[in-house]
Amino acid sequence: MKYTAVVDGKSIEIEFEAKNGTIEARIGNRQYTLESSNVEPGVYWFNLQNQSIEVRVTSAGETFTVSIAGQSLPVEIVDARSALKKAAHRGHEGLAQVRAPMPGKVVRLLVAEGAEVNANQGLLVMEAMKMQNEIKSPKKGVVRKLSVAEGVAVNSGDLLASIE
Repeated sequence: MKYTAVVDGKSIEIEFEAKNGTIEARIGNRQYTLESSNVEPGVYWFNLQNQSIEVRVTSAGETFTVSIAGQSLPVEIVDARSALKKAAHRGHEGLAQVRAPMPGKVVRLLVAEGAEVNANQGLLVMEAMKMQNEIKSPKKGVVRKLSVAEGVAVNSGDLLASIE
């Protein structure tokens, strides 16, 4: 499963798979394998390289408060489709990453690297479940990187383009 966590206003990409009390996780550019168990509702225990970690999670609407070793952080978890929708409805400073909202195939690129784009301008067309979807820019800026080409299959959450 792929998610984006927003911690202190910074987006962090998270991908994980849980099996039989073990979690394989990629957080940002780091890979982790840890044992896990649910101690009680909202309280989790993890073993990472023989280090015991207790994590408490409380829900506050769309955000969570995560407490580790006496330190609490507000965290918002969004899936790729929600992150794309939220990004389209608020301004961005700096680099904005446009991710695939669903698995599909890139059928047409509408812009090239280095092109100036406006907010909500089409970047590319994806085909998913026999329907074509135009993927739009979340902000006005310059296409710094196109991470896909026509005919390429993508998974939900894959990076499509970077706009600055």
